[in-house]
Amino acid sequence: MADTQIIKKDNIEIRIIRSKCISAATCVVYAPNTFDLDKESIAIIKNGEWDRLEKIIAAAQSCPVMAIEIYKDGKQVYP
Repeated sequence: MADTQIIKKDNIEIRIIRSKCISAATCVVYAPNTFDLDKESIAIIKNGEWDRLEKIIAAAQSCPVMAIEIYKDGKQVYP
């Protein structure tokens, strides 16, 4: 998989910089419908129905290495 996973749904775009991920899994705790860990225990963005934007942002904020970026309407909202 590429170093950065980017998935856009409606007006929300999530990016995970996989090389930064340390498998803390806090993103999975805060937004379990949006994030999961792959077989290498690196964060991935899930297919299907995502959590509300507030939960996705909280998940990104919980990441100890800031490996998650969130965009809305093309503008970066976190970090």
